[in-house]
Amino acid sequence: MSFKEFTVASGAVPSVVLLPGWATDSRVFGNLFSDVAAVRVLGALRTEGFADRLAAFLDDVAAGPVTIVGWSLGGFLAAEFAVKHPSRVRRLILTGVRKRYLPSEVEPIRLALLRDRRMCLSDFYTHCFFPSRMKECRLFRSGLQEKYIQKMDEEALLSGLEYLERTDFPAGSLPSCPVKIIHGEKDVVAPVTEARELACAIDAATFCLLPGAPHAAFLDSGFSVSDD
Repeated sequence: MSFKEFTVASGAVPSVVLLPGWATDSRVFGNLFSDVAAVRVLGALRTEGFADRLAAFLDDVAAGPVTIVGWSLGGFLAAEFAVKHPSRVRRLILTGVRKRYLPSEVEPIRLALLRDRRMCLSDFYTHCFFPSRMKECRLFRSGLQEKYIQKMDEEALLSGLEYLERTDFPAGSLPSCPVKIIHGEKDVVAPVTEARELACAIDAATFCLLPGAPHAAFLDSGFSVSDD
């Protein structure tokens, strides 16, 4: 089986999986978890059959139960993976998640993507970082943003939108592993109220609100995966 969609340091047994959001890949996480062996996604998330492909990759690299860090769309896929493969998950760390995306929110993005890819993705990335002026935001705009606009696979982008449109976050079906939901106070993509409600609906969940942080809250200086 080919695993071109995932990568991990050669010879390393991963303990962490980093799942990015829509229209990004694991490079968006920067140096997060740079001190551990982490599975990273190459290219846009391909939602169809994702959980089973990730499980097969973890089998291939002989990984034990892992911590999964999921942002936005990656948070939905992290939860789906935990439901389908509960024994493979030690802990979930979710940021920028919500109960669901409404068709009235997703359809304008789909139409904008088909009409003007550059403008659509540029606007989306602005929303991910708004209202932040953090250094990481400037670095993203001067580096990864243009790479993503040029290289992101449009079929994967469209299927990702379809997945979000039809998927409810499975709060009531998650296994009993610890769950930490970290959310930016200024998130304009995923409402804080929905993130709080998800945390209340998950028995083993804790909730952390980062004051002033955007949708890409994992880049905020207050982001911490500890239990403190």
